Amino acid sequence: MPKTTRKISTKWIEQNRELFIDFLDETDFPDPERNGERGPKFLYPEWMIMFIAVLSVKMKIKTYVQIHKMATDYWDLIAKDMELDPISERQLRDRLKKICHHPRKPAAFIFQMFPELER
Repeated sequence: MPKTTRKISTKWIEQNRELFIDFLDETDFPDPERNGERGPKFLYPEWMIMFIAVLSVKMKIKTYVQIHKMATDYWDLIAKDMELDPISERQLRDRLKKICHHPRKPAAFIFQMFPELER
Protein backbone atom coordinates (compact mmCIF):
# COMPACT_ATOMS: atom_id res chain seq x y z
CA MET A 1 0.00 0.00 0.00
CA PRO A 2 1.64 3.28 -1.06
CA LYS A 3 2.19 6.02 1.48
CA THR A 4 0.06 9.08 1.07
CA THR A 5 1.84 12.38 1.11
CA ARG A 6 -0.01 15.39 2.33
CA LYS A 7 0.66 18.64 0.56
CA ILE A 8 -0.33 22.18 1.25
CA SER A 9 -0.12 25.23 -0.93
CA THR A 10 3.01 27.28 -0.32
CA LYS A 11 0.87 30.33 -1.05
CA TRP A 12 -1.50 29.36 1.80
CA ILE A 13 1.45 29.01 4.19
CA GLU A 14 2.98 32.35 3.18
CA GLN A 15 -0.29 34.31 3.38
CA ASN A 16 -1.48 32.79 6.63
CA ARG A 17 1.93 33.00 8.28
CA GLU A 18 1.95 36.77 7.80
CA LEU A 19 -1.69 37.13 8.89
CA PHE A 20 -1.03 34.95 11.94
CA ILE A 21 2.01 36.97 13.04
CA ASP A 22 0.18 40.27 12.44
CA PHE A 23 -2.81 39.08 14.47
CA LEU A 24 -0.64 38.01 17.40
CA ASP A 25 1.24 41.34 17.30
CA GLU A 26 -2.00 43.34 17.09
CA THR A 27 -3.51 41.53 20.08
CA ASP A 28 -0.29 41.81 22.13
CA PHE A 29 -0.11 38.05 22.46
CA PRO A 30 2.63 37.20 24.97
CA ASP A 31 5.72 35.56 23.57
CA PRO A 32 7.42 33.72 26.45
CA GLU A 33 11.19 33.86 26.30
CA ARG A 34 11.87 30.88 28.51
CA ASN A 35 10.46 27.71 29.99
CA GLY A 36 9.06 28.96 33.32
CA GLU A 37 10.81 31.59 35.40
CA ARG A 38 14.23 29.97 35.44
CA GLY A 39 14.16 27.57 32.53
CA PRO A 40 16.34 27.82 29.46
CA LYS A 41 15.59 30.51 26.87
CA PHE A 42 13.51 29.38 23.93
CA LEU A 43 15.32 29.46 20.61
CA TYR A 44 12.08 29.13 18.62
CA PRO A 45 9.38 31.78 19.10
CA GLU A 46 5.97 30.77 20.44
CA TRP A 47 4.17 31.97 17.29
CA MET A 48 6.21 29.48 15.25
CA ILE A 49 5.16 26.54 17.42
CA MET A 50 1.55 27.70 17.24
CA PHE A 51 1.74 28.06 13.46
CA ILE A 52 3.17 24.55 13.12
CA ALA A 53 0.15 23.35 15.12
CA VAL A 54 -2.16 25.19 12.70
CA LEU A 55 -0.46 23.55 9.72
CA SER A 56 -0.76 20.12 11.33
CA VAL A 57 -4.53 20.58 11.68
CA LYS A 58 -4.84 21.94 8.15
CA MET A 59 -3.02 18.86 6.85
CA LYS A 60 -4.84 16.46 9.23
CA ILE A 61 -1.62 15.05 10.66
CA LYS A 62 -2.12 12.44 13.37
CA THR A 63 1.25 11.95 15.12
CA TYR A 64 4.04 14.08 16.58
CA VAL A 65 6.59 12.38 14.31
CA GLN A 66 4.52 13.31 11.24
CA ILE A 67 4.13 16.88 12.54
CA HIS A 68 7.91 17.12 12.86
CA LYS A 69 8.42 15.73 9.35
CA MET A 70 5.95 18.28 7.97
CA ALA A 71 7.70 21.09 9.86
CA THR A 72 11.09 20.13 8.43
CA ASP A 73 9.63 19.74 4.93
CA TYR A 74 8.16 23.27 5.05
CA TRP A 75 10.85 24.82 7.28
CA ASP A 76 11.97 27.33 4.65
CA LEU A 77 8.46 28.82 4.64
CA ILE A 78 7.77 28.49 8.36
CA ALA A 79 11.07 30.08 9.43
CA LYS A 80 11.30 32.53 6.52
CA ASP A 81 13.78 35.36 7.17
CA MET A 82 15.03 33.67 10.34
CA GLU A 83 18.44 32.09 10.82
CA LEU A 84 17.17 28.96 12.58
CA ASP A 85 17.89 25.29 12.01
CA PRO A 86 14.83 23.02 12.03
CA ILE A 87 13.53 22.27 15.51
CA SER A 88 14.19 18.80 16.90
CA GLU A 89 11.31 16.33 17.13
CA ARG A 90 11.53 16.14 20.91
CA GLN A 91 11.64 19.91 21.41
CA LEU A 92 8.72 20.39 19.02
CA ARG A 93 6.68 17.72 20.81
CA ASP A 94 7.39 19.31 24.21
CA ARG A 95 6.49 22.79 22.99
CA LEU A 96 3.29 21.56 21.31
CA LYS A 97 2.27 19.89 24.56
CA LYS A 98 2.87 23.18 26.41
CA ILE A 99 0.31 24.92 24.18
CA CYS A 100 -2.08 21.98 24.74
CA HIS A 101 -1.85 20.76 21.16
CA HIS A 102 -2.06 17.02 20.67
CA PRO A 103 -2.31 15.44 17.20
CA ARG A 104 -5.78 13.99 17.72
CA LYS A 105 -6.95 16.79 20.04
CA PRO A 106 -5.86 20.14 18.59
CA ALA A 107 -5.40 23.29 20.67
CA ALA A 108 -8.59 25.36 20.94
CA PHE A 109 -7.01 28.55 19.58
CA ILE A 110 -6.69 26.95 16.15
CA PHE A 111 -10.44 26.77 15.57
CA GLN A 112 -10.96 30.23 17.06
CA MET A 113 -8.51 31.77 14.59
CA PHE A 114 -9.14 29.41 11.66
CA PRO A 115 -12.79 28.29 11.93
CA GLU A 116 -12.63 26.77 8.43
CA LEU A 117 -10.35 24.04 9.83
CA GLU A 118 -13.06 22.76 12.20
CA ARG A 119 -14.02 19.23 11.30
